[in-house]
Amino acid sequence: MFSQTETLRFFTALQLHTADWSGKLLLGLGLDETGRTRALASLAAGAASLFLEADAKQLREANHQGCLTFAVTTLDEALRALKNEIRQGRGITVGLAGDPAQWLREMVERGFLPYAVLASEKPAEEETAWLQTLQQWGSLPLPIATLQLDSLPLRITEDTAATLQERRARDCELRNHLLRELPHPLQKRWFDTAPTLFPRSLSRAYWIAR
Repeated sequence: MFSQTETLRFFTALQLHTADWSGKLLLGLGLDETGRTRALASLAAGAASLFLEADAKQLREANHQGCLTFAVTTLDEALRALKNEIRQGRGITVGLAGDPAQWLREMVERGFLPYAVLASEKPAEEETAWLQTLQQWGSLPLPIATLQLDSLPLRITEDTAATLQERRARDCELRNHLLRELPHPLQKRWFDTAPTLFPRSLSRAYWIAR
């Protein structure tokens, strides 16, 4: 099961990389556990994300766990789902089933240019060639090193409630307290979106000062 703490870490990395993801297209490769965490984090950040996944089981698991807004089987379907949300500046995660190299080739042929690209595992050689073309055109690579947040004067802790009703009350208290202590925009966005990303969780991960 993906970790709320790791989702918060990657959400923070995305926000520190680019403060405003609304209307920006993020291309991801892989929906393994790491990929699913990143899909949720990108949704929290407000990005319009397209994740390519060759393994149908991984795609189904990501969809079942609520990491995807839509799961589709063609690039046309994916672009239709993404287009309006990008125009409206709303977050969305779309999972596209099939061979990532095939989809990357089609994206290049059609002039598809994501704002940024990330991979949850090392891309295959054929995928790398198409990814390099996208990067040459201007897509930003988001390497694994983006997740190195240990230099921040912060640490992640978790608060656990006994019931969902108590969780909602505790979220309100924590949000108000933390916005006074650490008034960073990402803090507010996290507490606005985390309850919708983890609706059945009794725990809440969040940043505090070291």
